[in-house]
Amino acid sequence: MTDEKHSSTTQRLDEASSGALLEASSTQSVGAKPTIAVVGSGPSGCYISSFLEKKWPGSEIAVFESMPTPYGLVRYGIAADHQGTKNVTRQFDRLFTKGNVRFVGNVCVGTDIEFSTLAEAFDIVVLATGLPEDRPLDVPTQAGARVIGAGTLLRALNGYPTRTIPCDPDGRYTPLGQQLAVVGMGNVALDVVRLMSKDPHEFEGSDIDDELLAQLRPNRPNSIDVISRSGLALAKFDYAMLRELLSLPNIDVTVIGLGDNATGPAAELLRTHVDTAEDPPSTDQVRTHVRLHFQLSPESITTSGDRTILRVSTPYGSDATTDLVVDTVITAIGFTHGDQQDLSSPTGDWSGDNVYRVGWLSRGPHGAIPENRKDAMQVVERIADDVISGRLKIGKAGYAVVGPLLRSVVSFADWQRIEALEQQEALPGRCRRKVTDRERMLSIATSAISSGTASESDTDMPVTRTAGAVRTHQQPTRESDQ
Repeated sequence: MTDEKHSSTTQRLDEASSGALLEASSTQSVGAKPTIAVVGSGPSGCYISSFLEKKWPGSEIAVFESMPTPYGLVRYGIAADHQGTKNVTRQFDRLFTKGNVRFVGNVCVGTDIEFSTLAEAFDIVVLATGLPEDRPLDVPTQAGARVIGAGTLLRALNGYPTRTIPCDPDGRYTPLGQQLAVVGMGNVALDVVRLMSKDPHEFEGSDIDDELLAQLRPNRPNSIDVISRSGLALAKFDYAMLRELLSLPNIDVTVIGLGDNATGPAAELLRTHVDTAEDPPSTDQVRTHVRLHFQLSPESITTSGDRTILRVSTPYGSDATTDLVVDTVITAIGFTHGDQQDLSSPTGDWSGDNVYRVGWLSRGPHGAIPENRKDAMQVVERIADDVISGRLKIGKAGYAVVGPLLRSVVSFADWQRIEALEQQEALPGRCRRKVTDRERMLSIATSAISSGTASESDTDMPVTRTAGAVRTHQQPTRESDQ
């Protein structure tokens, strides 16, 4: 933002806040309720909002989300066939419909409003943006090799509006191919293998993007090689995820490099698959051959014609290196911070005495949704200690300051219109058909306002709109439970 624009924003901030701050100044006494901004509406953001509301009933809490839709990874990160995990949104729905928490959707902190403006307006700011990017595989990679991040792939299959996977000249997504390699053996990796190995009827009740799945995977792949650098003891998958994968009816599993000293339930489950059916399946085979490789380290990725070659090294066997010739390499080795050019990605400057971090942004890409809930509870206790001790002063005006600065805000009632349409348009056997175009989302969200039929929940929390204003920034899912 230029100095001129920053000066203009600061002037509007001062004008909008002058009256509100005078009113707020009378609440400096003990027992006053803080104004709170939470950036990110994924599980960490929702959990901490819920705990803060319980800590200070009646306090003002505004949850800012760059997308027009709430819930971050639950909507776009959790695998589309895991609807049981996605059902946590029912709990979060009550937060926005029954509680005193405001959803401020389609507002990207860092571009639509500066972080410093937010921190100046609210007593407490909690950053719950997660880690948006797939961690790249740090090996030499030849230009033109087909390498896709697992997070990018899962978001696409979940109907995320921005898709960065390759397209052909006609705009159709390029098929992943019949031989795949997945680098990593955590829950995300097993999600990819499972989604690639299921037949369409096995997605009953899911919200997978069927059209995209058909383009990326016209047929189930013949083979999937899954690569773990470590032995089984250090593998990051959950036992339940492994059992689910092995129960699929259309796959044959071979385990390589398990080690005779491996113990525990997962080892017992895998041992019957050790070194079985090592020969690759024929091209007309109807089953997918999944090979789980332990203690195999990626060395490089090159190309040969239209094939991708993943070179790996192994501590066992007679050959130090092996080449896996596949169509696509899918990396599932964790997540990291956003690109330096991404103004919505928290930097070191996003800090202050009233600024806190929660979830993966705070502790790194470790733990599933239950861990994020526990982490949110601990952060709330730290915030409460700071308020009680007097280290954190309260009395700022909050949303009354920033509301007039925002345009094209999507409220929770607006989101509910999008959700209702998605459920109405669900294909047979699907729980919803997601709207994947952001401009259409905004059109649906504001349709009741345009027609003069705003609901009561709209009027309870007024928003500022600019007709036809559609921004082009589209942030990736910020946090993963995988």
